[in-house]
Amino acid sequence: MKNNLVSLVLFSLFFVIPSILAAQNNSPDAHLTGTLLDSSGGGVGSVQVTAQLEGATKADTWSATSNGNGGYALVFPAGRYRVRYARLPFISRAFILDFSPGQQRTIDLKLELEPLSSSVVVTAQGGPTPAQNTTAPVTIITREEIDARQAISVADVLLYSPGVVISRTGSGGGSTSVFLDGGNSNFTKVLVDGTPINTPGGAVDFSNLTLDDVDKIEIVRGAESAIYGTDAVSGVIQIFTHRGTTHVPQVDIFGEGGTYTTARGGAQVSGLLKAFDYSVAASYLQSAGQGINNDFLNRSMSGNFGYRFSENNEVRLSVRDNNSEAGIPGQVLFQPPLYNSHQRFDQRVPAANLRWNSASGTHWKHQLAAAESYTDQTNFSPTFGNSRFTYNRINFNGESSYLLPKLGVTAGYQY
Repeated sequence: MKNNLVSLVLFSLFFVIPSILAAQNNSPDAHLTGTLLDSSGGGVGSVQVTAQLEGATKADTWSATSNGNGGYALVFPAGRYRVRYARLPFISRAFILDFSPGQQRTIDLKLELEPLSSSVVVTAQGGPTPAQNTTAPVTIITREEIDARQAISVADVLLYSPGVVISRTGSGGGSTSVFLDGGNSNFTKVLVDGTPINTPGGAVDFSNLTLDDVDKIEIVRGAESAIYGTDAVSGVIQIFTHRGTTHVPQVDIFGEGGTYTTARGGAQVSGLLKAFDYSVAASYLQSAGQGINNDFLNRSMSGNFGYRFSENNEVRLSVRDNNSEAGIPGQVLFQPPLYNSHQRFDQRVPAANLRWNSASGTHWKHQLAAAESYTDQTNFSPTFGNSRFTYNRINFNGESSYLLPKLGVTAGYQY
């Protein structure tokens, strides 16, 4: 009996255990590892890494979380998977990958901050930065706040921001000026997706700037002339339009009406096609107003398109056009109305921006951008004659940055 027990132990040591180890080493499972870094080359922890079988239910999902250095490891059966990397406020990344039995694959990624996130500021430092790391006072107006206030125009939501004063002449379509922190209206630089819409040294008339297709507004207080020029004395207001994020096209249609023959409607279509994201919107607003020559008509169109050639190479085009016509009522207390009751004011503010972002190596980031904005204001008056102001602004800038976790150096050129 004793000899049989000894023989069984020896058999286990020499045959059974090596067989188990060999089976483990030849496991059919696939192995996915890698390191996740931010734009400065530092590790990004707490990133949720998931691998879901393509076309399967959520139950067929394997997940892991990156450590403080950005490292992660995931083991799952062979097959075709949708691998996703997600952590706020970084842009989520997803890939469709095939894994063979026993395959070991390494995927290292550089995660970029999501510009439209409520915890990321783009305007204060010329690039996406966590809000807690900015030195300038910043107010962020999110899409959730815009929807909660049921606001229509940009001026409607700016009114609730600290240090902002709105001056409006008349009803809808009347000249609307923004005063930031007590400065003149021409002391505030206004951008739409990075495109300045001020005339140099001039103010922006907010009367026809609507919130359609707008996901976020940033208000930076204090002189920002080092980044945006001498017309940013009181601060900067930047408007960000929507970007497509869903693989299934998202369609939003709205319409409403009210008294004084007031009607408003519009539509937005956005989505994601592999490496291409898109968002297109159009809206229409009209009102007859409460009196003679008090009507207002406003049309807006917006588009935001991006294409990612590779992990560190992306090009983006954004376009926007606001076009309005408004009546300027004269003195109507006397009958008949005075001769200036047919005065009109038309305004058009189109803007476009083409931007290319790339990176070379771990720490180098590059950006080339070209933008154009156009201001066309026409005042029709049967008494004083017609007057027209037009200004076309085209600018080009390029910059290159070397970023470390605690140090950044940027050189650039602007024309």
